[in-house]
Amino acid sequence: MTSAVWNACDRAAALPMQPEFDYGCATVDFPKGLRPEAGWFVMTASFQLPSGMGIAGMGKGGAWNYWRPLSRDIVELGVVCGQDVSLPVHFHDEDQLTFVLSGRRRFLIGDMPVDVAPGRGVRIPAGTPHSSLSEPADVFCINIYTPPAACDAAALFAGMALRWRQGSIDWPDLAAMIGTHRCEAGMPAQRVEAITPSWETVGEGARLAGMSREGFSRRFRRQHGVAPQLFRLSERLNEARRLLRAGDPVAAVAAEAGFSDQSHLGRCFRRAFGVTPGQYRRNLPPAP
Repeated sequence: MTSAVWNACDRAAALPMQPEFDYGCATVDFPKGLRPEAGWFVMTASFQLPSGMGIAGMGKGGAWNYWRPLSRDIVELGVVCGQDVSLPVHFHDEDQLTFVLSGRRRFLIGDMPVDVAPGRGVRIPAGTPHSSLSEPADVFCINIYTPPAACDAAALFAGMALRWRQGSIDWPDLAAMIGTHRCEAGMPAQRVEAITPSWETVGEGARLAGMSREGFSRRFRRQHGVAPQLFRLSERLNEARRLLRAGDPVAAVAAEAGFSDQSHLGRCFRRAFGVTPGQYRRNLPPAP
C-alpha cells in the first residue's frame, strides 16, 4: 500500500518549543489519503494496561483512570481517554510525562499553548501550573507521574515513539524503559514556592506583605503564574493525593488537607483530576 509520510512534529511546528519542556517526536507512515490534519485519527498503537487497571469507554464524557505501580521510578500512572478532557489550572508535586497514542492533547502551560500530536510526548515539570483543553475527537494518552527530574523524558519519549510505530506499547516494556532512562541524581520538586508560605488566606498574606489584597494577588500571580487562592487549593489537593495514595480514608483526608468536609474535597478533587477521591483511592493501592 502506498504510504504518505507525516512527521509528528509537523503539526505543532508553528508552536514555540520551550527549553524547559522535553518533546518526543516520531515519523509515522499513514496509508495514502489518511493524514491527522484531516481532523480525525485512527488508533495506531495499542496499550496493554497493568493487571487490574481498566479503562472506561471513549466518548464525549472523557475518562481518567489512575493506577499505582509498585515501582520506585513511578509515583502513579494515568490513562486519559475521550473528548471532554479539559482540566482547570493546577500543578503537581511530580513531573507529568504525557504521551499521546491517538487523537491529540492540548495544554496551556503558563501562557504557552502546547499541542501534543499522536506519537509525541511532553514533560510538564513539577510545580508548573497548567491546564488542558477539550478535544473535538477522541484522545487516548498515557500520563506518567515521576519524582521531579528523575527521568530523561526526551529519551523515554523516543523509546515510546518507536514502540508506538511498531503498533503496541505494553506495561512491562514501558516500566523497563522508565527504569532505563532514570536520572539517578534527580532534583527536588520545582514547586511554585520553595517553602510553603506562612499564610492561609489571601487577606492574611496581604497583611504580612504590607500590601492590599489586590496588589498582593497581582504580584503573586506575576511571580508564580497562578493566583494565590488557586495556589493554596492546589497545595491542598496535592496533599490529598499523597494521603489517598497512603490509603487514608477520604473523610480523614478531607480534614487533614484543610477542606471543610468530604463533599468539598470531592468537588474540588474531581474538577482538578477528573475522578472522585474515592475512585482515586480504590485504583491506587498503598505500597507495602
